[in-house]
Amino acid sequence: MREHGVSCVPVMVDGKMLGMLTERDLVEAAANGVRPGMAQVRDYMSDEPVSATLDDDCAVAGMKMLTIGCRHLPVTDGDNLVGMISARDVYLASVRSGSEGVLVS
Repeated sequence: MREHGVSCVPVMVDGKMLGMLTERDLVEAAANGVRPGMAQVRDYMSDEPVSATLDDDCAVAGMKMLTIGCRHLPVTDGDNLVGMISARDVYLASVRSGSEGVLVS
């Protein structure tokens, strides 16, 4: 994550997304006293992640993020992971379209 400058990564096995690992998950592991080389991804990832689809608009993705309390959502096309959308992406889309209040709770 540090090498690529990202704050979350999808956890994939045989092309299937099993979960998401976030900075928040890593902070939890550290707070629990787990040494980085000893932690297992499966013990700290968020399993069964909520995702956005290619057909969702940014307001829908933003509401999903607010509902589950996350800043990133995987984007899927059927069973295939095709990207990631962030709260920043949703905000920028709302500013560009002139929408207001997309991420206001």
